[in-house]
Amino acid sequence: MQSESTTMGNEIQDATQEWMPTPLTFKTRYIGPSEDNLTDEQKRIRQNILETRPRTGLSGPFGPWLAVPSIAQPAQQLGQACRYHTSLSMRESELIILLTAAKTRSHAEFDIHVGEAVKAGLSLSIIRAIPRDDDFSAAQVREWILPLLNDNRREQAMVVFAAELLDSYSVSDETYELTKRAVDNKDSVLVEITSIVGYYTFVAYTLNVFRIPSSSS
Repeated sequence: MQSESTTMGNEIQDATQEWMPTPLTFKTRYIGPSEDNLTDEQKRIRQNILETRPRTGLSGPFGPWLAVPSIAQPAQQLGQACRYHTSLSMRESELIILLTAAKTRSHAEFDIHVGEAVKAGLSLSIIRAIPRDDDFSAAQVREWILPLLNDNRREQAMVVFAAELLDSYSVSDETYELTKRAVDNKDSVLVEITSIVGYYTFVAYTLNVFRIPSSSS
């Protein structure tokens, strides 16, 4: 009988194998300044990034961002806050990140976060059901994702809020109030959801423009 950790490891491996198309289709445009040509300020920021991201380092958007220190430093801090210092569970956060990647057509961002999402407790059936590219809409997310969340009203409300924000760049009064009630009437949680969507949209745009493949992360 397989242990729980072995089963989880197999699921993450399956997910990683299923979503890794970008190395085959991307020709990277820019991965950031050469280590040999960094200014003292860039070296300091680079070291800070490496210390706070020991597993992934300068992968993803951090290489291009490092070209502009005044962007790289606050982006690094905002990323830390959005990823690790909100009241959302990692499962909730990863679901919102995947929705953001799907809407912004960032296949690299989607690929990067599939394994993290599985580790956080999202099933492959939920991940596969996320509408992507031309299929993405708030209505489609409602139809395809909500039934798979097992009547978890908090998650369902967060998904509706994030999908509507991504699809229309705002949310209706009804969605705002329904989501607020689902998160114990805390406006601060809605700030967190909005911030995660905004930050990972910035990440997605960076990955898309500079064609950073998922294999680099």
